[in-house]
Amino acid sequence: MTLRVLIAGAGVGGLALAQALRKAGLAVTVFERTPTVRADRRGYRININRVGGDALAACLPKELFRLYLATSNDEARARVAVFDHRMHPLYATDVGIDGTATPRDHTGVNRLTLRQIMLAGLEREVRFGQEVVGFEQTPDRVRVLLADGSTAEGDLLVGADGVGSAVRAGLLPDVRTRDTGVRCLWGRTTLSPALRDGLPAPLFDRVAVTVAPHGHIGIWGAYRARRPHAEAAAAVTPAVSLEQEPDYLMWVLSGEPGGPFAHEEQWRTASPAQLHRYAADATTGWHPALHQAVREAAPEDCFVQNVRVADQPPAWPAGRVTLLGDAIHPMSPAGGTGANTALRDAAALADKLTAVRHPAGLVSAVDAYETEMRRYGFAAVAESLHYGERFAQAIRRAGKETQR
Repeated sequence: MTLRVLIAGAGVGGLALAQALRKAGLAVTVFERTPTVRADRRGYRININRVGGDALAACLPKELFRLYLATSNDEARARVAVFDHRMHPLYATDVGIDGTATPRDHTGVNRLTLRQIMLAGLEREVRFGQEVVGFEQTPDRVRVLLADGSTAEGDLLVGADGVGSAVRAGLLPDVRTRDTGVRCLWGRTTLSPALRDGLPAPLFDRVAVTVAPHGHIGIWGAYRARRPHAEAAAAVTPAVSLEQEPDYLMWVLSGEPGGPFAHEEQWRTASPAQLHRYAADATTGWHPALHQAVREAAPEDCFVQNVRVADQPPAWPAGRVTLLGDAIHPMSPAGGTGANTALRDAAALADKLTAVRHPAGLVSAVDAYETEMRRYGFAAVAESLHYGERFAQAIRRAGKETQR
């Protein structure tokens, strides 16, 4: 029996699942609302930990996994260090970037490069510019409803369409995400030679956090390609063409709930240019290289993320629609576990689906996946909140020190 699986969303979780299912010989179609892979600006550098790396190894064809390794950076010793806004050291934490004190395997990867790798071989299966807005289930089929009025049918629909998931709204209408009150203003600055030479060294070997006296928190991390991406792709698999990403500094301005980012409407309606001006003004008086980095950022790369999480709902009956990643367990970015948990979902679901040998076994496979996913997925949500609170406490201590 050949299952046909429909996937809403071509983020890292949806693409990992598509690759795993295609590798196993299942039919798959992915619907992505954005018109191109470059149109999605949900993040820049991400850290893949051991959980995410193991999931990628299970989902990707061997040559694509080798290419992922060839275009990522070893960050096994990544740690967080906290400074005041002028880069005077306050302290270094003993907590790793995934919230644990135990050394873990980590790689730093550019999100766009990873998605380009994961799209390789799926050109016919991924349909950009087609947004899933709803679905209809029958006992033996599921039909997806697309924004353009068209439909598609399959055996299973997987909602991998993020925190605002239309699939979750149809499957679990009573489940709501809650706003933590934390806002993150993201930006990216290309590392020119002059800027690179002026930036403090800790920005290149760890996550650096800066605490300003008036509530703003800066988070900084450089991305430097280990080798040219085109060269890496040619050496590993000539069938894949990658765009070269420049080295860049990823930065985030944030603050605790009730702080400088308290008014949601202000940030929801702000244009990228307005966000950029705000960030440049907010970092006036900070370390000169940090302020320069913000001023030199491309305004169109600035966006605000409202951090939302979900509480674990009661178990629901399994059927021909399921969820993965932020569509079911959105979590705080603290600890960097969101993308890694989505990858774990993809590997777990693919493992269950590829074992199905008869149509009657599909719903049982989905039930087994959802039972497992609820356990570790919402444990990851709790871990991210716990880590975020520990981090916030440390930041508050640091903030008091900057005001002395």
